Amino acid sequence: MLMKTMNVIQEEGTDKVKSREVLKTKRFEATLIIMQQGQQIPPHTSPVDAMVLVLEGKIAFMLNEEVTVLETGDVLTFQAKEIHALQALETARFLLVK
Repeated sequence: MLMKTMNVIQEEGTDKVKSREVLKTKRFEATLIIMQQGQQIPPHTSPVDAMVLVLEGKIAFMLNEEVTVLETGDVLTFQAKEIHALQALETARFLLVK
C-alpha cells in the first residue's frame, strides 16, 4: 500500500536549517533539508554512501575541499567517510538519501 506522507515542495521551513525524515527503512533513509540563505552545515563525514538531490535553490557543496555549486535538479553522490560541508547560496531545499 502506498501512502503519501508529505509534499516536499510545500513543506514549510523558516528555521535556519530544518530537517524532516521522509522515509526510513532498514536499507536507506531519505531526509528533506531546508536551509535559509547563508546558513551552513560545517564539515563532517557520513558513515555510509549518500546522495543529494536539490529540489529548489542553490547550495555550495564542499567535498574533500573541492566546492561544487548545485542548483535545482542537480544530483551529487559521495562515498562514506568523505569530508563534506554545505552552504545555502539561496534558500534551498534538498533530499539527502543515505
